[in-house]
Amino acid sequence: MVARSSRAEATVLLDAGGVILDESEHEAVRAELAVALLREVVPGYTRDTYQADIEEAVYRFCPLVYEYVFWKRLGRNPGEFHQQYTAYQRAWETRKPPLKLMAGIEEEVRAMADEFNLGIAGQYGGEILDLLEHADVLDCFIFRLTQDDFALTKPDPRYFEQIVRVFGVAPETCVMVGDRIDKDVIPAKQLGMKTIRIRTGLHRNQQPRIPFEIPDAELDGVLGLAAAVRKVVNGTWMSD
Repeated sequence: MVARSSRAEATVLLDAGGVILDESEHEAVRAELAVALLREVVPGYTRDTYQADIEEAVYRFCPLVYEYVFWKRLGRNPGEFHQQYTAYQRAWETRKPPLKLMAGIEEEVRAMADEFNLGIAGQYGGEILDLLEHADVLDCFIFRLTQDDFALTKPDPRYFEQIVRVFGVAPETCVMVGDRIDKDVIPAKQLGMKTIRIRTGLHRNQQPRIPFEIPDAELDGVLGLAAAVRKVVNGTWMSD
């Protein structure tokens, strides 16, 4: 859904998880559920083991880190993986916390909306629109499509191709803001977008493998995002 006509030359695409949304509570619950299930079939499995498995998945640029953990620890046995991962997903559906905005994102969104067209580019559905509306910042978004509106998803570059086509903007006028190199930075850069990475969540320690994968700017959180976007758009960002 396009809310109203564009008002700026540059478009900023905000990833849902890790940028708009604080997923720390989600990650904590997922860890608890995974460890409890895996401990029943993998003797001695601990939270530290789980964290090491997650880090390994991140290092390998695995798109689905939770599936990676179960697949690795269940001996790559399809039958047992399906059984245990299905149990994990069912438990998650009953335990997942409500969505929560990242601290400070409202102020940054309002600041960016004064200069740029804002859109959402993340793997959450219409529920994120309800949360943004409740926080009184939904009106800041010119483009209000969510994952519900697309059959493809990240890291497929065609996901971004769909977004720019529907939004009616050129990739080179866009800045993608995300928390992952593999799902956000790489596919966005493949289309010619500028990129900003927020180092947060499970992927905060992810490192680029080659120079192409380096984002145009990086921040340790969303505070200062509006200023960073302005500098990236103007070509004045200088990394430390």
